[in-house]
Amino acid sequence: VGDHAARATTALGMIPYFLVFAVFMGGFYLAIDTTAGERDLGSLEPLLTLPVSRDELALGKLAATALFSLLTLVLATCAFAVAMDLVPLAEMGMTVNFDAVTVLRIIVSVAPLALLASAIMMVVASFTNSFKEAQSWLSPTILVPTMPLLVVAFLSPQPSVSTMLVPSLSHALLINEAVKGAPLVPLHLGVSALSTLVYGGLVTLLALRLYRREGLLG
Repeated sequence: VGDHAARATTALGMIPYFLVFAVFMGGFYLAIDTTAGERDLGSLEPLLTLPVSRDELALGKLAATALFSLLTLVLATCAFAVAMDLVPLAEMGMTVNFDAVTVLRIIVSVAPLALLASAIMMVVASFTNSFKEAQSWLSPTILVPTMPLLVVAFLSPQPSVSTMLVPSLSHALLINEAVKGAPLVPLHLGVSALSTLVYGGLVTLLALRLYRREGLLG
């Protein structure tokens, strides 16, 4: 039973990693398709001739990517909730709170990350000239924002206002708190959401600036 419990604890500790990573992977290929993919296929130039500004086009692509990231988060969280019902955690001496309220709490806590993740991937992909090149660059790029998750895995920091200022780290801590059934701290949720949206907004501005440059067509 001890070995089973240890393995179950390790598996539960991976939930924040998988959910945060799901946000990035959800918009991964769409971020490539809407930037380097269009340039690779030659469809970007005709698109830019439409009577809309480049900012509007970029924001539309960003919104679509963020939506896919958000939908992936929802699906992944619901999938974990279903999986928890199938795992005999009680027999391993563990209790996990993964009801509908917990699912909603996790989704609300991590949702702001969709904007930041999409903007980061769009910025990186805008520098590449083909689908394969974008895929090669984005694969290691998305590992960087998930590095703070290692802090949670090895150091187990306690949620605080300062840790809520770090994207990925704050979301992992909020997920852990939700799964443990700990009371929600509105201040922590607010700081995490606000800081992540601010970072996402700044990277979005960078993406818009890059989308205006003449070298966009390659």
